Amino acid sequence: MPATSRTDLRPATARTDPRPATDPRPATGPTAGTDPRPATGPTARTDPRPATGPTAGTDPRPATGPTARTDPRPATDPRPATDGDGPSPAGSIPYDHRAVERAARELWAEHDIHRFDPAGHGPVFSVDTPPPYVSASHLHVGHAMSYSQPDFIVRYRRMRGDRIFYPMGFDDNGLPTERYVESKLGIRAADLPRAEFVELCLAETRTTAAVYADLWRRIGLSVDWSLRYSTIDDRCRRTAQGAFLKLHAAGHIRRGTDPILWCPECRTSLAQADIDDLERSGKIHDIRFRAPDGSPLTIATTRPELLAGCVALYHHPGDERYAGLRGGTATVPIFGYEVPVLADESVDPGFGTGLMMVCTFGDSEDVARWRRDRLDLRLVIGPDGRLTGAAGEFAGLPVTQARTAVLKRLAEAGALGEGRTLRQVVGVHERCGTPVEFQIRPQWFVAVRDQRAALLARAGELTWVPEFMRRRLEDWINGLKWDWNISRQRRYGVPFPVWFCGHCERAILADPAALPVDPLADPPPAAACPDCGGTDLRGEPDVMDTWMTSSLSPQINDGWAARGFTGDGPVAPMSLRVQAFEIIRTWLFYTLVQSHLLFDRLPWEAVMISGWGLNEQGRKIAKRDLAASTTADGFNRYVPDQVIERYGADALRLWAARARIGNDLRYHEKDVRTGRKLAVKLWNVGRFLALHTGADPAGPDQPPTGPAGPPAPGGTPAVAERTPVDRWVLSHLADTVREATAAFDAYDYTQAYLVTSRFFWAVFCDRYIELVKERFNDPDRHTPADRASARATLREVYRTVLGLFAPFAPFITEDQYQRLFRTPADPVSLHRTGWPAPRPEWDGDRSAVDALVTVLDAVRSLRARAGLPGRGRLGALVLDARTPAARDRAETIAEPLRAAVGAESVRLAPADEPSGLADLYLAVEPAG
Repeated sequence: MPATSRTDLRPATARTDPRPATDPRPATGPTAGTDPRPATGPTARTDPRPATGPTAGTDPRPATGPTARTDPRPATDPRPATDGDGPSPAGSIPYDHRAVERAARELWAEHDIHRFDPAGHGPVFSVDTPPPYVSASHLHVGHAMSYSQPDFIVRYRRMRGDRIFYPMGFDDNGLPTERYVESKLGIRAADLPRAEFVELCLAETRTTAAVYADLWRRIGLSVDWSLRYSTIDDRCRRTAQGAFLKLHAAGHIRRGTDPILWCPECRTSLAQADIDDLERSGKIHDIRFRAPDGSPLTIATTRPELLAGCVALYHHPGDERYAGLRGGTATVPIFGYEVPVLADESVDPGFGTGLMMVCTFGDSEDVARWRRDRLDLRLVIGPDGRLTGAAGEFAGLPVTQARTAVLKRLAEAGALGEGRTLRQVVGVHERCGTPVEFQIRPQWFVAVRDQRAALLARAGELTWVPEFMRRRLEDWINGLKWDWNISRQRRYGVPFPVWFCGHCERAILADPAALPVDPLADPPPAAACPDCGGTDLRGEPDVMDTWMTSSLSPQINDGWAARGFTGDGPVAPMSLRVQAFEIIRTWLFYTLVQSHLLFDRLPWEAVMISGWGLNEQGRKIAKRDLAASTTADGFNRYVPDQVIERYGADALRLWAARARIGNDLRYHEKDVRTGRKLAVKLWNVGRFLALHTGADPAGPDQPPTGPAGPPAPGGTPAVAERTPVDRWVLSHLADTVREATAAFDAYDYTQAYLVTSRFFWAVFCDRYIELVKERFNDPDRHTPADRASARATLREVYRTVLGLFAPFAPFITEDQYQRLFRTPADPVSLHRTGWPAPRPEWDGDRSAVDALVTVLDAVRSLRARAGLPGRGRLGALVLDARTPAARDRAETIAEPLRAAVGAESVRLAPADEPSGLADLYLAVEPAG
């Protein structure tokens, strides 16, 4: 077998296992990087399925396809991530992610890479992105995860040729911002003039919005910042006020004096969606009322402080214990007034004593019975959370103190029975955790309860990613108890465009052409009331619920207000809404309501719902995690800016890619280090290509400064003229591109990342480069045609790999494109190039080289067990072919196998170690 002969790799006739096996050694040669996968035996085939359990964030299904046999996840490598990740072919040149990322950001900004082109060609792909509350100075890595995941899809669609409309807004009006400013500055809005407090809010939100925008740029969100909006700016206020006028004119908004949910801490009304359920320990107390004949009537309640608000007792009509009381009365203990005793089928006679106390108001059941049976109104809890004058001697006491005081008086009066502990669920305000109460005052309501059926139908029209998230919206719609209260008694928000007549209370609405307006500062649209002629016209002091504005984000983005509130804009309906699951009941639901009522259509074609980033213990990352996680050197593993500074934005994004959309993902710093290893490996492979296939004009340690120019001379041989090893890797690449494309089309970015990673690590780096590197390191053993074939294939494969990884790791892939591939005729950015497509000639028979790879992996495993250096040369590779067919196969693979394992020679002789192929055994001999 001449050393310089072209390798003959005839298809093997024996049954072979084409699956790449895991290499237990560190990869050798100039592109060597850390092989993070644990060794699992001489011919071990690693399960590519992600580990399940508390840290699982990737696909639990078995991987499929030609390259899906080796687990590319570098999550188990105990070795620390280093900038080198193996020596670079040009010397020790560390990967400087800061320089790479800075250069990419400057390039994208200079050439407006992410700007939407309304006059361009191709379909529009528009994204409705959640405008974050500007209510904290920095975010945590969970936010970085949820914002990175849709960017994977956006970058893919841009490379597919779509015109991307990708705005970013900031939700900087309303209660969240007010509470943040109050907390940060140590003030209360009620203690300051309205204009002064609003100015403080505006100043704080401008500062914090700048911090957020800088983070989004650093993390690589491909947002068009020319489309930025703020929910308190003129455009958004005009849009919200215009929607209010439209909904009012159509009869979907009413003003009513109803019982409303109320937060005593924030001193504002609330909507049903603003309430969280809190389970806690409580106590239920028996309290004895008196029947007209003086006999005791015992009820059980968890809220004795509402006793002064009792307006009726109820029992089941079939409960014989109380048949004689029907239509009668009972006397309230301590307070001495009488209330009616009524029957109701919904009362459970087996619960407690079978008697139910109804107060105004303890819960929604009290409200329903009060309204239905026209009961008296006795409000005993005021807007400040203290008991009112209706509570007599207890007036002025906070709720908890009042509870204790009332129980004490009941005991003194002999009206208190036994108490028992129980678990109870109470409604609390999601913003401050305060138990909610009820008030009665005029409010504006959007009618949603009578739209349940239509909204459920709209939910069914949407494409849901993942599909199971649809159930969350359906459950919310089915559980609606209240219409949407859009009034808030706060200072900083979008005003209602309404004035009231001080004499007859007639509402006078603003002229749509005059929007936006502030009724507390601007004159009314009329000099006198059109009903009574009164001239005392007063502006509505309440502001809108912040969701009233942010739920109009599709209309804000498509310029609805600028068109005079008519027709659809160029991006309506939008292509995709992206958001977290916990705001399905708010942002998604309210946006659906607005679009249905205003336009009779969906606001978007699809919704993509993310999960949570969790801490290491599996809990949602909270402020306490941020506060308790700063190390002695000042590093906080949960702060995205600091993680990016230490490991790079690509590393953080690659961590986010581990969780399929809709799944929660535990945060472990080692997983970010794993992401960095991929970036470093790409860097080192790029240096290998620069050394052997074409010059890097910027130099090895400088950022790219211009087009890379053409590859080194030698021509590009046709695929059919290349070696079987080169055709083998291209065949795997074709399957990888098809699988990644199909996954992205299904919004399954995690699967796209997994199949690309498997190919890059297991096929390209660990096998292909090892098989061809000797063509460059020892050129005398190989023909010029073989070396040209390797050069062309390396460039073709690596350029395709950069495209496949571009949505996930936009910085390092941009750097490599600029250094190695871009010519003056090419697009200025990788992210303006087309998505990779497999060429028909890439497909072909892989069985012969699969057999070679199987033996190569067995040699690696044997070498490691024998304690031979991973990067050193071998003296000889021994092959023992025990049948004629095995001998033919051995002769076919001997030369490329020798080159790949770094052996001085190959000889046929007895050996004992299985090769992974039938009837072929092997041994290795050390050099020297």
